[in-house]
Amino acid sequence: MTDRPPAGTVRGPIRYVRQILEYVLYRAVACVVPLLPRRVAVALGRRLGGLYCLLDARGRRTGMENLRRVFPDRTDLRGLLQRAMRQNGVALIDALWSARLKPARIPKYFEFPEEHAHRLSVLAARRRGVIIATAHFGSWEMLNLAAGALELPRATVIARPVRNPWIDRHMCRIRERNGNRLVYRERALPACIGALRRGELVCSVIDMAIRPEEGGVFVEFCGTPALTSGALALLAVRRRAPLAFVVCRPLQGGRRYVLEAEEIEVRDAEDRDAEVARVTGELNRALERKVRAYPEAWIWSYKRWKWRPCEAPGGIYPSYALWVHPHW
Repeated sequence: MTDRPPAGTVRGPIRYVRQILEYVLYRAVACVVPLLPRRVAVALGRRLGGLYCLLDARGRRTGMENLRRVFPDRTDLRGLLQRAMRQNGVALIDALWSARLKPARIPKYFEFPEEHAHRLSVLAARRRGVIIATAHFGSWEMLNLAAGALELPRATVIARPVRNPWIDRHMCRIRERNGNRLVYRERALPACIGALRRGELVCSVIDMAIRPEEGGVFVEFCGTPALTSGALALLAVRRRAPLAFVVCRPLQGGRRYVLEAEEIEVRDAEDRDAEVARVTGELNRALERKVRAYPEAWIWSYKRWKWRPCEAPGGIYPSYALWVHPHW
């Protein structure tokens, strides 16, 4: 059974009415988008992403700061940010458009290179479960369909709830339509351990700016240390489960996707904390390689470097970063 937001999430009459209106608008869109041809859905997503880029001044500032930090020598950063935000819009539309996509039609929109598909199949065949690390790169929602097309075991997906509880419940039904299970971070550990014991998949994104009290380690990402959750690395080290970094990279502006998988080595080590930090660093480096090679596919408007250690010198982190004591 999927975890739900606690009772009382909606408080106050104004917020209650606003969330009902949001839900009505969302359901109207959710009914129409799955009926659209793929090219129309992609065009809609790109238009929405472009509109968001135009209207969200704060997101543009964040995106430009992040891009200047990662690509200091490029002169086309504004155009790159616009292309990336349009691609992000396609990824959001994918969450709804894929709701009625039949398994037989999945290969029409995906490429499964033999090397990458074989790598995942071999890891799953070990029957120790597989930990899948992904990111807000390309279409993280379509990755759910890609795993089903490869006939991999069902997945337990770690996620954060949508703030609107009605929208959240509908999104949960969409994400679980292929038999996967969605769990929220606060209650994820027992579910993940159980999934690995059954030889199933555990999946989560690694590029979230977690809050300091949630734990994590500062690991370099694109030249600047980023507070990164070590949860997947810790699971892999303790359970000796295979770990892979997997993304669905967009092709043709998002009309199709290619599945790419990279196995991350997990070693037996006496110092587990050091091994968790090393594996977390390897995951960040795997994502960095994708981001530098295909920058239009990542979500630049997100505050990835939201936290910085108190001893870090000024100028290393973007202006939106908040100080955090190393021993919170």
